Amino acid sequence: MHESIHNPPPASSADEDDAHSTHRRLPRVLGLFDAVALVVGSIVGSGVFLKAAVVARELHSFGPIISIWIVIGLVTLCGSLALAELAAMLPRAGGPYVYLKEAYGRLPAFLWGWTEFWIVRTGSLGALACATVIYLNSAIRGVAPIPPAVQPWVAVGLILFLTAVNWRSTRWGASLQNFTMVVKIGFLIALITLPFLAGKTNVANLSPIWPTDLSAAFWRAIGVAAIAVLWPYDGWINVAPVAEEIRNPQRNIPLSLTIGMVIVIAVYAGANTVYHLVLPMDAVAGSEAVASDVFKVLFGAAGVTVAAIGVMCSTFGATQSNLLTGPRIYFAMARDGLLPRHLATVHSKYETPGNAVVAQGVWASLLVFAAYAWKPVPMDAFDALTDFVIFGGSLFYALAVASVFVLRWKMPDLPRPYRTWGYPITPALYLLAFAAALVSMLIDKWQQTAAGSLLILVGVVFFYWATGRNARAKEVGP
Repeated sequence: MHESIHNPPPASSADEDDAHSTHRRLPRVLGLFDAVALVVGSIVGSGVFLKAAVVARELHSFGPIISIWIVIGLVTLCGSLALAELAAMLPRAGGPYVYLKEAYGRLPAFLWGWTEFWIVRTGSLGALACATVIYLNSAIRGVAPIPPAVQPWVAVGLILFLTAVNWRSTRWGASLQNFTMVVKIGFLIALITLPFLAGKTNVANLSPIWPTDLSAAFWRAIGVAAIAVLWPYDGWINVAPVAEEIRNPQRNIPLSLTIGMVIVIAVYAGANTVYHLVLPMDAVAGSEAVASDVFKVLFGAAGVTVAAIGVMCSTFGATQSNLLTGPRIYFAMARDGLLPRHLATVHSKYETPGNAVVAQGVWASLLVFAAYAWKPVPMDAFDALTDFVIFGGSLFYALAVASVFVLRWKMPDLPRPYRTWGYPITPALYLLAFAAALVSMLIDKWQQTAAGSLLILVGVVFFYWATGRNARAKEVGP
């Protein structure tokens, strides 16, 4: 009855015109380490370095600050436990697109892919590429600074370079991802441990520990800080779209999500504790590059360059992670007839979803130019892209997590190699946290919320127009 879940739809005669240039399956070339690296690499990018100041400005006391980083991490872990059940049960390219389609039908699934392509995935790529260039500029500022007008061109060059790598080989893309993951985790471990070894920590910097005023203004600040921390944890869902290419997905996807999330929560809590042990509260709140400020305390001016290189490697790796996973969503949609058929083409020689990779890279590049045209200051362009990403991404992440409840009801007999730990409490906690964040977004980020809602509405109109056109074409015949 659910044959379509386990096997892709049969190729049409048009698809079989050239059997050597179009394949309907992606090969399983990724192992457990690749999957863990993808989880960690997709999450750890710019946020732990660029959003710490936002959280400190809003909360201004260490207890709530470190709590928000840990709580959002645990909430994200709850969501990933639900995702692990879905990915192990339905290990196909596309990830949440597949789960949304089985749970709610074609329209919500299409809207997920629609928002992913137009803003969520491509916006993430653009933001991370911008962050990479910001820190590259910081690293070389004393020698050859990059003018603001040139920075978008450098960011686009980075996106197009990684697009070429992933078009050429999934294995190359995964290997690059693995290398940058090791580098970024090594840098974060150094950031966490070196201040203690150098004797540069001061517990007095943690003051105040708790706020004296718990009025409505404090709780509103909690909401704003939570939205800021959602960006550093964004990307936890990225392993699902490549499930079709992971060996033994029933075992490796749940393991990779659990191991990866535990690593991320630990390094985020450690890094933010060190920021506040080394720097006074006001210094963290006013910092534009908190990791660089910490390394400057440790090593002087040379430390700023070292930190900039470390953060640049982190954001570069996260750019690669997002570029690797995104095309699998468009590939799956095209394979189901919801996007142009050529996006479902697998390269005859390289066995990559090449057309989908190229389409994503081109649109992400255009978004970078648009962001800089709107906000010419590099950091403002970065923030503009991240704010739009969070609304669209969070909405569909919540729907994907809720799919666990829906599919247990609709498909109770479908084999589940892994069942969500703590069900139904853990997915319910994630959904409650999302509801609270949504309220905060509606109050404090209403412009981004309105723009994201408009994008989804346009997607609804396009879906019905496209499906109606396809139905009429079938009636007329060839």
